[in-house]
Amino acid sequence: MRRLRETREEGFTLIELVVVIAIIGILTAIAIPNYLGQQQEAKDAAAMAQLRAAATSQDLYHAKQNAFAGDATELEAYGFRQGGQPVAVMAADASTYCMQATGGTVHFKITQDLGRPVPGTC
Repeated sequence: MRRLRETREEGFTLIELVVVIAIIGILTAIAIPNYLGQQQEAKDAAAMAQLRAAATSQDLYHAKQNAFAGDATELEAYGFRQGGQPVAVMAADASTYCMQATGGTVHFKITQDLGRPVPGTC
C-alpha cells in the first residue's frame, strides 16, 4: 500500500478543477456586462465632447460669417474635426443652430440656446 502512494503522481482533483472553472465563470459573468456598460458610457461622453467642440466652432464661424454653419464640414476651417461619434448640423440660420450626435445608445443635441449637450434629437 505504501508503495502505491509513493508511485502515485500528484495533481489536481476533478473537484478542484470544477471549482476553479466555476469561479472563472462567475467572474466573467460579472465583468462582461460592466465592460459593455463602460463602452456605452464612453461613446456617450465622446458624443457630448464632439458636440461641445462643434458648438465652439459654430461660435467662431458665426463671429466671422454672421450666420451659423449649415454643415459640419464648414466648421473644419474653424478647428472642428469629426471624431468617432459624428456630429450632424440638423438646422442652422443666422440666429440659431441645432446639432446632434449619437452616443452609445442615446442621441444628444446641442443648440445655441442650450449651450450644452442634452439627450434628445433636433
